[in-house]
Amino acid sequence: MNVPRRPVTVVVPIYDDLPGLERCIVALRDGVDFDVDRVLLSNDAGPNADLIERRVLELIDGHDGFSYVRNERNLGFVGNCNRAVLEVDTTGNDVLLLNSDTVPAPGFVEEMAAVLASDEMIGVVCTRSDNATIASLPFSRRNPSANVSPARTKQVHAAVRDLLPRATPAPVAMGFCFLTRRSLIERFGLFDEVFSPGYGEENDYCLRINEHGYTSVFANRALVIHTGSTSFSGDRGPTLRLAHERILLERYPFYGGALALFQSRFRDAVDVFADTFLPNDGVVRVALHLPTVVDANTVARVSAVLAGAPEDVVVTLIVTRQQLRAARAAFPGAKVAAGVRSRQVYDVGIALGPVTTFDALTALNASAPRWVLVDAIAPLTRWSLAVAHHRSTALDRIIRRYEDRTVPWRGASDLVRVVRSAAEEPIDAERLRARWTAVTDIAEATGLMVHPASVSMRRLAALAFGARNPRLTARLRSIAGRGV
Repeated sequence: MNVPRRPVTVVVPIYDDLPGLERCIVALRDGVDFDVDRVLLSNDAGPNADLIERRVLELIDGHDGFSYVRNERNLGFVGNCNRAVLEVDTTGNDVLLLNSDTVPAPGFVEEMAAVLASDEMIGVVCTRSDNATIASLPFSRRNPSANVSPARTKQVHAAVRDLLPRATPAPVAMGFCFLTRRSLIERFGLFDEVFSPGYGEENDYCLRINEHGYTSVFANRALVIHTGSTSFSGDRGPTLRLAHERILLERYPFYGGALALFQSRFRDAVDVFADTFLPNDGVVRVALHLPTVVDANTVARVSAVLAGAPEDVVVTLIVTRQQLRAARAAFPGAKVAAGVRSRQVYDVGIALGPVTTFDALTALNASAPRWVLVDAIAPLTRWSLAVAHHRSTALDRIIRRYEDRTVPWRGASDLVRVVRSAAEEPIDAERLRARWTAVTDIAEATGLMVHPASVSMRRLAALAFGARNPRLTARLRSIAGRGV
């Protein structure tokens, strides 16, 4: 049953960045149905408040659907949002907080409001974007070193939007484009001033209402381009982010585990591999998974593949952490990765030899939407062997349900040919989704994938240190290649 959606007030908090604000207002002027919805622009008395005010009034002149207010003093992002929503907007509408450095696509309000109306226990909705942390699309990339442009995000979104579920549940929604029910604001309030001037306030809101059963979701068919990080310059942004993340983890110790669980189970498989549905760089990116035991024969085969791969076939060797040093020594100059990074995906994953551990299967599952098996386990007809190798053959049966090619080793050139052929095949979204879910469920049920329900004191101490020493922390992060 279709439930009529409620009218929405789009609240745009304004601080600075006039060019971005101009783009946002023009997009709203052209893309909002003012017969139903309204826009409230709230100027927070930033450094160029007078200039911004003049230009805003010019842009909205003659448009009855826009309202404009200016704070007497700067309240910060959190204070500005709270005042606009709790004091200025008296319509009773649901509220959509929209950053001024965004460019929303036409119809975004309608789609978000329809998703919110689809289930009375949905409390917050945000869109997909090019720059929105876990709501970014593509989230995982074929080439993480390349920047994701707004044009690329639009292309990928067009390619996968109808393959994705209409909404995806997530622990939190992103505050750049944040729709919530007026009834929940009246019941729970809006943003906690402890997060003033900004960072983390929307996460706290989502987790606070979730304690009462209300969920946050991504509206996968709506898209908003987002510049991001234009309000806090220098050290202030990192300092606020780390300090406020610490507050979140103290209030919600399960938050880190919830994010990990979202990535492994609740993020749709098409979302995980979205970037592979529309390759745009003219190369085939391959994850070559080495077997648990790397012998001289394996070294020779891997060396042959690396030497024989043409320029448009880019091979990364996937090994365990225990194999990393030996692999780098055996294959100097090769791309080598210990396990699969959560933000990188490949077009084709190759299992070179039998997959004999569930860790190896999990890594293969996370690496690519297409699988090629080379010299997989042969059927065992002798009971003595079947009993001795029953775990390996069970893994093999799982893999065989979802592999795209199973081939014997016939040399590097033949394998390159097979990989090219596999990469040209369209991705079966339903089959991919079934594979992703099956492997993840087994990993979680058997305890091989565990998501923490608490936060360590070490983590809290690291965040406190980072908030006090943002530049040193940034340097350490770049050296370590990971977050705090």
